[in-house]
Amino acid sequence: MAAFNAPTREQCTVRRERTNTPLQALVMMNDPQFVEAARHLAENAIKRGEDDRSRAEWMFRTVLCRPAHEIDVTEMAAAAGEFRTIFQQNNDTAQQLIHTGESTPDPQLDSAELAAWTMVANTLMNRDDFINN
Repeated sequence: MAAFNAPTREQCTVRRERTNTPLQALVMMNDPQFVEAARHLAENAIKRGEDDRSRAEWMFRTVLCRPAHEIDVTEMAAAAGEFRTIFQQNNDTAQQLIHTGESTPDPQLDSAELAAWTMVANTLMNRDDFINN
């Protein structure tokens, strides 16, 4: 919690200081718990949405508790497409990503699709409005 400037338990703190540092981003992007959380979010998005746009809209609304702007949906869908292409060409990398953490990924989902949406979820969870709000 030191990376997130969490207050110590020695004093009462009513409000935590808002910070955003490169170290926080590295933890959020690479820590197995955050990667696993992103995978679970991706699994739910894939199951709830039929296409990239509906998945992006659902994911954004779920994570940030507000509707996405058109540019957000467009960028998330485009990122999913780019990640999908990368992971379709590198199945071993996709498998390694989706098996991060202790829980088992849904075997019924395509590994490249799940890996792509895991990366989109991970990116979404690194936004300032997610971390600090």
